[in-house]
Amino acid sequence: MDIASRGSLRTRIEGLVILLVSIGYLWETFNIPDFYQLPDTPGPKTFPELLGIVFAAMGLWLLVSPRDLIARLRTRAAATETTPVAPVTADEHAESGAPAGGLLARLGLDWHFVALWAVVLGYLWFMPDVGFPVATFVLLVLFTMLLGEMRWHVVLGLSLAVTVVVFFGFKYGLNVRLPWGVLEPLVN
Repeated sequence: MDIASRGSLRTRIEGLVILLVSIGYLWETFNIPDFYQLPDTPGPKTFPELLGIVFAAMGLWLLVSPRDLIARLRTRAAATETTPVAPVTADEHAESGAPAGGLLARLGLDWHFVALWAVVLGYLWFMPDVGFPVATFVLLVLFTMLLGEMRWHVVLGLSLAVTVVVFFGFKYGLNVRLPWGVLEPLVN
């Protein structure tokens, strides 16, 4: 299998995973009780439905987009990298003591991709119990670090600012009740 077709297969698998997770996410929005909904205002289902629809569209696009378009986008992204990396020979790789190829490498997956999905799924799992503010803050810290930012003052400041803006925007702007979780005793 050549590199272009392997990249296309990987993109389609990613699209399928995104589509399936977003369908499950949209399915769960139907379990939100209607008694939280106020007349003529966006309720607690608004944001999850919009987010699920956007992710489903992205997954569907990756799944059915033309192969040559995906290949061109990957080629363009590879061409914009400014730092060339010298290839490591098999002898150098063996001398370094690093494993020859892990499961992720054999599947053609990057550890960043897997880590980002693990963070998202962990967020969806723990957010109802931990609460929106704490879970969102941790999610944003991990995302920011996985995307390459390592200055702690930037990571913590950005994560805190975005969490506060989003929380109060939904609470007061959209009148959506978000769970406080572990912060509940401090608020009441």
